[in-house]
Amino acid sequence: MCNKGVKEKIMLKFNKILLILVVFLLLGVNLSAQKDFSKTKSIRALYMDGVWNKDKIETFEIKLETQKFALMEKDIALTGPAYSLPSGFIGDGKIKVYRDDPPPTPTAGERENGYILFFRNYLYDIFPYTNPTRSEIDKKEIKVFASLGEYEPIVFSVYPLVDLKNCKIIVSDFLNEKGDKLLSNSFQVNSVMNWVTVREAQGVVVVRAHVLMRLKEIPRIDEGITKQIWINVKIPEDAKGGEYRGKITFAPDGKPSSDIPVIVRVLPFKLMQPPPEVFSWSPWGGGGTTELEKRFIIMKEHGMTGEITDNLGPRRIEGNWTDDYTSANKYMEMAKKVGLPGKFILGNWHCQGTSQYKTTYGPFGMGDSQFNEENYRKLTEMLTKLKKNADENKWLPYMVYLTTELGSTNGTPGDFDKTMKKAKEYYAAARKVVGLKLLATFNRQEELKMHWNLPTIDAIGFNGEMFPEWEAANKQKESWMTFVMSEQRCGYGLYMWKFNFKGCRPWILSDGDSTDSLIYFINNDWHPTVRFERIREGVDDYKYMYTLSELIKQAKAKGKDTQEAEVVVKRVIESIPSVHYKHTDFDYMKLDEFRMQMAEQIMKLLK
Repeated sequence: MCNKGVKEKIMLKFNKILLILVVFLLLGVNLSAQKDFSKTKSIRALYMDGVWNKDKIETFEIKLETQKFALMEKDIALTGPAYSLPSGFIGDGKIKVYRDDPPPTPTAGERENGYILFFRNYLYDIFPYTNPTRSEIDKKEIKVFASLGEYEPIVFSVYPLVDLKNCKIIVSDFLNEKGDKLLSNSFQVNSVMNWVTVREAQGVVVVRAHVLMRLKEIPRIDEGITKQIWINVKIPEDAKGGEYRGKITFAPDGKPSSDIPVIVRVLPFKLMQPPPEVFSWSPWGGGGTTELEKRFIIMKEHGMTGEITDNLGPRRIEGNWTDDYTSANKYMEMAKKVGLPGKFILGNWHCQGTSQYKTTYGPFGMGDSQFNEENYRKLTEMLTKLKKNADENKWLPYMVYLTTELGSTNGTPGDFDKTMKKAKEYYAAARKVVGLKLLATFNRQEELKMHWNLPTIDAIGFNGEMFPEWEAANKQKESWMTFVMSEQRCGYGLYMWKFNFKGCRPWILSDGDSTDSLIYFINNDWHPTVRFERIREGVDDYKYMYTLSELIKQAKAKGKDTQEAEVVVKRVIESIPSVHYKHTDFDYMKLDEFRMQMAEQIMKLLK
């Protein structure tokens, strides 16, 4: 017989195993000796879309089988990048994180068609295993509105009851009440390709509709694998206002086609572009200079104004700095050609903190090898040459990124204080270059409190939640949001306005296959992601608010009554949540209502 101690050990071990099983079940991971991952909807979706080649998918399956990652197949109810959900993905008891919709029961007509079309708001992710609700299926019409020159998404999804082949997406011309046309070439049709995204902190991978590929015909949609179709309408800048009516037709080979009635309301005004001193959207770069013009074009189309980049520094040969800015100047000339207004953020002299001073690194090395008087002299000298070159070549607005995430109070005793001291020395060396704008960002509240009002830095940023001291600092010094982890449209739009930010750093433009990048280089071209589309909508929300606010100023200067418009501004901004990094009770579906309220006031002020 087992003695009491042995029994306790057995029970402890059993409880640990049970706990692990519960966690995996909550994560939606199939633990039933699932060795053949090819039967999952996630893997089937990757094969179906064909963007990932067979070897790559098989490698992914091996990683799942060896438990390098766990596969989650849960329909997440709220949006955000793959790393944005609360720890454990369980929610807080009030906000539903998972959807648990059962498979739809098809009608006789739907069975005859072989598919079901449904309409879920584009702020919600679509997965290969997404089940539509009857209310999403019963919606038969799509209505959108947009101003002149603006992009607006028209999104629907297909739930296939059988294998579908050669599915054509046909967009008609659109006519308004006066007979004006919105031609079908104003509509960009995209099949949203399924992609692997990784939650590294939790060791979980998710396959979801992620990368937009321009296709007017989808070769295959396999039975049971939900497919999202994303159409962007770009309103011509010379379009006439009014409601334009047309249709989108979904037509698979050998099956009945289905028409979706669509109404596009064109608003008769153009949004104002905030100048760089008011606001900049500059993602952390990636992709080097591969097809640079195409990359800049897609960035501009999605509202970006610049980039955080190493491409604007001097040439380096075998690790040694030179005075050659030829490549940097070509890069900047391309940005001008495309029409990016800036700001660009130079990361060439950027220092990154770690938990130990000796491993805090920058352009000259680590620890004392990085932070010393000789390197401070070099920094001043190089930045002097940088500014001289930039002035001579009439660069677009730019800043030099000096430090981010400096150290940790949990590291070796004394290291944090030493890192803080050395950072201030580094700032001071750069400050000797008169007229150069300097940026430093932080990931700890105490760091920002210690540094934000230093005269040696012009702009600050923070990687984390808003807090009182930062909100106060935002009113006195240029401030950047360096990470928005939750709902993209709100986070990169009206949230920025609410707290008087001057810039944001979307993460990350392009960084490999299994990340949550904004764009991917596939088949010799750049392709945006769903997340980038949502961010563009946030940029446009900001532009609506900026346009309205500028018109209020102009109207006031002419002695006009602007009280109604000011009430709308106040009401909208007060409605925006103060927390950006986690789910709140805020209804993100109200953002279109807010946008229309601003649009109505813009049109009144323009009369």
